[in-house]
Amino acid sequence: MKSSARINKELKDLTDNPMEGVFIETKNEDDVSIWYATIDGPKDSPFENGKFKVEIDFTDNYPFKSPKVHFVTKIYHPNIKSDTGEICTAAIEKQWVPTLNAQFVIESVINLMAEPRPEDPLEQEIADQFMKDYDGYVESAQKHTAEFAG
Repeated sequence: MKSSARINKELKDLTDNPMEGVFIETKNEDDVSIWYATIDGPKDSPFENGKFKVEIDFTDNYPFKSPKVHFVTKIYHPNIKSDTGEICTAAIEKQWVPTLNAQFVIESVINLMAEPRPEDPLEQEIADQFMKDYDGYVESAQKHTAEFAG
């Protein structure tokens, strides 16, 4: 199956059977290789009540390589770069095999939002706050969510 045919099939599957709290659209109608997923902040996390736009880019040899993922919406998170939205994709890339799919990627992003990994940070200061002052981290993440994802 060609890459574009597979991406179209995955998009159709996720449109016909949407994931709870996730809305997917393509960057443009003629090219389905870049998706925007709007993800509801996970329940019982500092991101609850926020809506986070994430770009998923399938242009680099998908499905043989995992798609590139980055947050468009600003998020206060130890594993996501504040200025670029770059996501710590080690969890996705280490597990990636061509039989995995876009739903796995989106679920991985949601899991990372719900369970930050401060031991593998892209934002060291946020990771330190998470580990040393969790309540302060939660307060900062909630304020950031209200400001940028509310």
